[in-house]
Amino acid sequence: MKALRIGFIGAGGINGVHAKALAKLPAIEIAAVSNHNRARADAFSQAHTAGQAKVFDDWQAMLDTVPLDAVYIALPPGANVGQAEAAAAKGLHLMLEKPIALSVDRAESIERAVRKSGVLCQIGHHMRHAAPVRKLKQMLTDGTAGRPLMMQGRFLVNGLFPAWWRDPELGGGQLVEQAIHIYDLARHFLGEPDVITAFADNLFHERFTDYRVDDVSVSSIRFKNHAVASLCAANCYEPHAGSMSMTVLCEKVTVEFKNANEAKFAFHDGKKTEEIAKEAIGHETIKTDGSVYEELSANFIGAIREGTPLRSGIVDGVGSLRLVLAAAASARAGGAPQRASRL
Repeated sequence: MKALRIGFIGAGGINGVHAKALAKLPAIEIAAVSNHNRARADAFSQAHTAGQAKVFDDWQAMLDTVPLDAVYIALPPGANVGQAEAAAAKGLHLMLEKPIALSVDRAESIERAVRKSGVLCQIGHHMRHAAPVRKLKQMLTDGTAGRPLMMQGRFLVNGLFPAWWRDPELGGGQLVEQAIHIYDLARHFLGEPDVITAFADNLFHERFTDYRVDDVSVSSIRFKNHAVASLCAANCYEPHAGSMSMTVLCEKVTVEFKNANEAKFAFHDGKKTEEIAKEAIGHETIKTDGSVYEELSANFIGAIREGTPLRSGIVDGVGSLRLVLAAAASARAGGAPQRASRL
């Protein structure tokens, strides 16, 4: 099997996670890495390729001089200024970290480049690759879950995070940069959104002058199929802890996600309490065996080599960004309802 040559744009922590995941797959060569701080690129090369990957501080020079098959791009979303389009124009498959941009215009520019070139584009919505998420999605697809009805989601953390994350021009805020995970899963399970209303504020970090983004947010969403969702995020949770949990109610099954990697399914076949004995309700706990990041890269590489369907493609990158941007717009407008399709 011919080795696939992979390049990295961005030498931060998340691309390090992806590099470790790729190391578990056969016939993969990390050939090059670019970072604006060349020392970080060199450290990345040393850590993941024993210094064999070529190092650049100019991503365009990397794309112009190193033969590659695919590129992983993980940058602050506000720093995505054409790297994906340039790589797609060279016929390179893309793995883009979320969110792919901070505006619909930028996201659609990437989508046009992907469609024009015909390359594959995986989006780093890693929670889609968790075993319970995959099981529920399959049940919704084959009809065994019945119709999706409602979702509650919570994304709770506590941290200052890097300087770029606290800058609305680079990171976009917690709602956009982090909570997009649960907003993406809401789209994944419930379908395309119709109307959203949201509130957000900075209530916990006012004493940090460079913290200029939201640390609490809550939204209510009505989907085109009339399903509804309530999603909240906060960066004021217990220190040194975090929680991402969801409840998804479908016509024939209820799913309680302890986190993306563990969920309890209750199979009730759409019956009311008066129509089914308690002991007749089936229960199953599903857990992810392994790493969702390894699943993500396996899905991406499988799509390149064998045509395996991507679990999160460019349409999802644009669609989920539209949703969080609509939520942010509603919050800025004091909770005025927004339609994602109109952004």
